[in-house]
Formats: sequence, C-alpha cells, structure tokens
Amino acid sequence: MAVWILIGLLSFLFLLEGTVFQVLVPQAWGSRFVWIPQLVVSGIILLSLYRGRQAGLLFGFCFGLLHDIVYGQAVGVYAFSTAAIGYVAGQISRQFLSGPIVALLATGVGQWLHLLISYFWFRLFDLTRIGLEEAFLYHMLPSVLLNMMIAFPVYQCIRWIHRRYHPRSVQLFD
Repeated sequence: MAVWILIGLLSFLFLLEGTVFQVLVPQAWGSRFVWIPQLVVSGIILLSLYRGRQAGLLFGFCFGLLHDIVYGQAVGVYAFSTAAIGYVAGQISRQFLSGPIVALLATGVGQWLHLLISYFWFRLFDLTRIGLEEAFLYHMLPSVLLNMMIAFPVYQCIRWIHRRYHPRSVQLFD
C-alpha cells in the first residue's frame, strides 16, 4: 500500500514540476538566473533515505526514464543520473546519523550531484555549450537552493507516509 502512495506522491511532484512551477521560474520572466525545478529528485533522495538504496535506484531509474521520455533531449541521461543519486542517497542513510538537517543536506548535495552529472552528460553529447562556471553560478546554485527550500514539505510528506504505513520499522530519519 505504501508503495502506491509513494508512486502517487512522486507522480504528483512530477506533474507539479512540469506544469505549475514552469510559470514560477525566473527564466520565464527573462531573468538570467535559471531555476530547474527537481521535485521528483528531491522526493527520490528523501525516499532513499527511508527505504534504502534499492528503492532509490528503482524509483530513480523509473522516474528518470519518465522524465527523459517526456522532457528529455537524450533518453537515458536523467534515468542514469537520478538512479545514481537515489543509490548514493540510500548509502548516505547507512553512514550518517539521522535527522531532518542531514536529510536536507543530503538533498542539497544530491541535487547538486544530479545537476552536475546531467551537465556533463549534456556536454558529452554536445547538447549544451554553456561553460561550467556559468552553469554553476546561474543554473546549479539557484536550482539547488530553491529545491532545498521546497524539499522540506516533501520530506514531511514522505516522513508521514513512512510512519503511517510502517509504524514498527526502525525510524532512521526522525
């Protein structure tokens, strides 16, 4: 039951980042700063902290492939990077002490790594010509900061779902 609710939550986040947040991004108003809303990546990172690396890898690959099919320029870039970040976040949950601060820091680092991996894949396939410094200052940094702010309500939702449907499990991130 909890898996279907998590799939529904991640699907809802996928729809939000593709519809509502596209109106709110600063580049829609002509700003030089670019915000790449990645609510699903935040959800997968936080889900991996609770459910482990296999769940992060599976959910990351499926939703990354969905992102590639719907929005992507090259199939497999987001599938690989999101699955890798989900797996790494699942490993983080085994290595560090738990807590909401660690979860949000893991989300920020995971978001940054996801954007960096995607950037290098796009550079490899010559789909972008933006330099690394410009991409970091105007794309990655604003995206990571804004996605970390939005990650807290996502964290609360995933925490509630996990407590509701797995009350007897070990609570790693409380």
